[in-house]
Amino acid sequence: MSILFHCAFKNKNQWLKSIRKKFNNEKVYTINNKVNYSKIDYAIVWNLPDNILSKLKKLKIIFSLGAGVDHIINLPSYKKTPIIRIKDVNMAERMSYHVHSQILSYQLKLYLFHKAQIKKQWLGEQYTKLNPDITVGILGYGFLGKSVANYLTKLNYKVIGFKKLKSKSRNSIKIYTSKNLKIFLAKSDIVVAILPDTDETKDFIDRKFLKSMNKKAFLINIGRGNTLNESDLLVHLNKNKDFFASLDVFKNEPLPKKSKFWTHKNVIITPHAAALTDINSSIELMYSKYLLFIKNRKIKSDVNLKKGY
Repeated sequence: MSILFHCAFKNKNQWLKSIRKKFNNEKVYTINNKVNYSKIDYAIVWNLPDNILSKLKKLKIIFSLGAGVDHIINLPSYKKTPIIRIKDVNMAERMSYHVHSQILSYQLKLYLFHKAQIKKQWLGEQYTKLNPDITVGILGYGFLGKSVANYLTKLNYKVIGFKKLKSKSRNSIKIYTSKNLKIFLAKSDIVVAILPDTDETKDFIDRKFLKSMNKKAFLINIGRGNTLNESDLLVHLNKNKDFFASLDVFKNEPLPKKSKFWTHKNVIITPHAAALTDINSSIELMYSKYLLFIKNRKIKSDVNLKKGY
């Protein structure tokens, strides 16, 4: 049996070394090697080219090097090969840290002090709210959304969630669905968007969505760039001087230098850095799924193809 590994991460060599060490009974190839693609059994990938996927005729499992799977299921050559997503608790914890850091910047008005520092202005004290006085709405209540919600709840923020279909919550967090989206947005001082990239979520955060938010709200997008209509957000920001946004993901990455987000006074930009996929814990997860497949000769996909995630 053999494995194909592919990604463009800066630490891809470290990934490759760790995978070969853990899967020491398998031959691990990259697309730079001389590979007989017809004999590849498993693929561990992020952004695998479609012309390579089309050659993997006997593929049994695809491991996605992250929570997202749009980079796989949107490829023309993808059929129904089971996909295992990386539901990494360390990644979820890092994402929670990122969200909290952005909330604190907004909550404590640290962004104002930084801008004043550049201008050598002494602003003086600013009124700030305490955690229980702030409602954070989690837009996209999946694995990562739940992790962020639980983290913020422990810090005494009021947390509510949104997901397309109604389901039981195992904690006290109130969940809103599509028919109550306006209520969800009206109640949220801060909206944390962690939506997957699907046909249904494309430009989900648009002019109508933004208009339903509070005029002094804070939008944090750490999900997928395609879920946000960037033109609509720019218009909304220009019309509402007290509306702010923290953007970690964009339709085009790296963010083009001509983008107006770079210089907008109400926007914080981070370079798709909200959560790092942890190598060791991710490989342990993949290896456990691999052993399960070896034992049972079948495995359930983590992805609902009808939903797209």
